[in-house]
Amino acid sequence: MRPLCLPRLSLIALPLLAFPAFAETPLAAALAAPTDGPAYRFDLKLDGTDLKAEAQVDPSLPEGERLTLISPAADTLDGDAAERLVELKENTSGDKIWCSNFNQNIPADAKMVSESGEAAVYSFTPLPGEDKETAKVYKHLTGRVTVSKDAPGILSFEMFAEKPFKPAMVAKVDRFSMKADCARAPDGRTYVQTLAMDVSGNAMMQPFSQSERREVTNLVALPASSDTALGQP
Repeated sequence: MRPLCLPRLSLIALPLLAFPAFAETPLAAALAAPTDGPAYRFDLKLDGTDLKAEAQVDPSLPEGERLTLISPAADTLDGDAAERLVELKENTSGDKIWCSNFNQNIPADAKMVSESGEAAVYSFTPLPGEDKETAKVYKHLTGRVTVSKDAPGILSFEMFAEKPFKPAMVAKVDRFSMKADCARAPDGRTYVQTLAMDVSGNAMMQPFSQSERREVTNLVALPASSDTALGQP
């Protein structure tokens, strides 16, 4: 009887082997989307509490020189604005615009909360990575990611606090929200086209409030990087 059973088992298993995508969720497909590709030069518009500026970012330039301020003139800045520009120059690499960078914040137990023919939305508690200070904040946040079902990739990512929280004994966060909306680069990967962040509260009996908006436009592939992985997270 055993030889008769084997063909039947093979026929049952064949569709699963031939069409593995049936077992793959939209989120899994998005997280597995290719991250290789060229590096891009791009324009950056910044509208923040400390600095409002326009700049160009070129990841092929030496570290610390990749952000070039277009306006206002650097010598007109002082105080918090000048400090913010220095911070941006030191920390802007040009290869962190990819929405796949958010993969590391999305846990395996993310739950689908809505779905359409083109996209699916998942909710989760964001993963903080190894930084202990970040973990103190992220455990109070709700994360949401929207992924494409047509061409796997992240379309938007957000984290927000549903109520005030205390990440430390001497600090309270009254409001926390961050949302990134993604667009397709010429090679098909999704990048952070706009990002909005708002944080307010008090620390050491002193109120604080930070707000920042970013917009990335005019992506131009760098020919020298077309066969490299500079575009990877």
